[in-house]
Amino acid sequence: MKLAVEMAVMELDGEISAVAVGEDSAKFHGMLRLNEPAAAIIRMLTEDTTPEQIHKTLCETYADSAPEEIAGLLADFLAQLKAEGLLLE
Repeated sequence: MKLAVEMAVMELDGEISAVAVGEDSAKFHGMLRLNEPAAAIIRMLTEDTTPEQIHKTLCETYADSAPEEIAGLLADFLAQLKAEGLLLE
């Protein structure tokens, strides 16, 4: 799975956002406001990856969080991206 559009993640005034860039900006006109884990997921989705690979990386990065909690949040975020047409499986 990967993003259906090319997105750039940026931080401005302490806020993290993702916007479609290049020709894909015509496909998605909005902006995603992200927390750090969501930004990490978007960055990972710029390349073809699997939910399992993303989960493993997040568990390593956020070792203080329960793997089950990370899995649930990841599933919810991926479902949101899919509903917006931003995710290719």
